[in-house]
Parts: sequence; structure tokens; C-alpha cells
Amino acid sequence: MPPGRLSRIGASAGIFSVVVTFVGFGVHGGLPSAATADAVRSYVVGVSASQTGIGNYIELFGYVLFLVFAAFLYAVARAANPDRLNWLAVLGLAAAGAYVAVSAVAIAGQQVMVEWTKAGEDSKTVLGIYILDSDAFTLSFELAALFLAAVGVAFLNAGRVLRLMGVAAIVIAVIVFVSGLIGTLSIENGISQVGFMLFLLWTIAAGIYLLIRPPLPARAESA
Repeated sequence: MPPGRLSRIGASAGIFSVVVTFVGFGVHGGLPSAATADAVRSYVVGVSASQTGIGNYIELFGYVLFLVFAAFLYAVARAANPDRLNWLAVLGLAAAGAYVAVSAVAIAGQQVMVEWTKAGEDSKTVLGIYILDSDAFTLSFELAALFLAAVGVAFLNAGRVLRLMGVAAIVIAVIVFVSGLIGTLSIENGISQVGFMLFLLWTIAAGIYLLIRPPLPARAESA
């Protein structure tokens, strides 16, 4: 496959990761904001195990696509810093992998919560699974922030637009880290969604730019 096409596939993965994640979220629906047994039971009553299973599977596929995008950004960062050690690019890719792994735990927790409730498990046990799900989601922000910070710093030595993307990534990394901390301290605090949305917006913006102007051998082909 031509390198230019591979570059566009990597960039497209970032865009589609956000789209697919939201599709999955739309299928299984949002978790209750209140950390109570009644709120969890009310959510479970309104969905089926198959519905949440499909939604969670689609959502996890969105995270897998994000991992593909992260691997592409690793290659971009290495290309932008050919004479450097590039440990920041490696750190960013490792952080992305850990972020996806923790997110997968949160997604699995939601499915377990639904299936156990429908199987008649006691409310306290199910509520514990809900809390695990919610905490895994907000704790994953620390890893997402590390990914953004590592990629952002690696991009500071690149071209003008990539450098601006790097600065934006560093700023958003701080916001994601703080919002994740606040969300972990209080499950019912919705501020964690702010950091998450900014993270997704950066992913889309970076994917669109790198799709239009692929920085790897695609540009050499067209030169």
C-alpha cells in the first residue's frame, strides 16, 4: 500500500474514533449521574443487555481506532524529530495504550452492571460496579493527559501548524488532568465531561489537518 494512503488511513482513524465512540454511546445510553442504587436500577430498566452489549462493543471499537491514530501520531512525531531520541513519542504511544486499556475496563464494567442487575444481583454489588465504571472513566483522564502532553511537546519542534497543535495539546492536557481529578473526587460532578470533550475536539482537529496535509511520505510523493 502506498505510504500516502497509509498516512491518510492513520489520520482518518482519529476522526472516525470520535464518531464511532459517540455512536456506541448513543446505542447504550449514558450512565446515571447519581451514584445511588435507585438511579442505577432506573437506567438498567430502560435498556436491554443486548443493547448495551452492542453499544459497548461499538464504543470500544472507537477506542481501538484511537489507538491506531495514536500510533500514527507516534510516526508523525518521529518524522518531525528525526535527529532526536524521540522518547516523548514512545511515551505518548504507551500512554495511549494504557488509556485505551483502562477505558476498556470501564466499558466492561457497564456491561457487567447491566447483566448482573438483570440477573437479580443485589443493589449494593451492582452499585459497586457502577462506581468502578465511573472511577475508571475519570482515572483514565490522567493517562489521556499524559498522551496529550507527550505528543504536544514532541510537536513543538515540527512545522508551524503542528507546533500550534502541540501547544493546544499541552493546554488541553492540563484541563483534562484537572477535570479528571475533580471527577474522581466527586462522581456526580459533570466537569469531567468538559475535559473529555476538549480531548475529542483536539483529536478531530488533528485528524482533519493530518488528513488534508499528510506529513509522512505522502508529501514526498506529490512533490
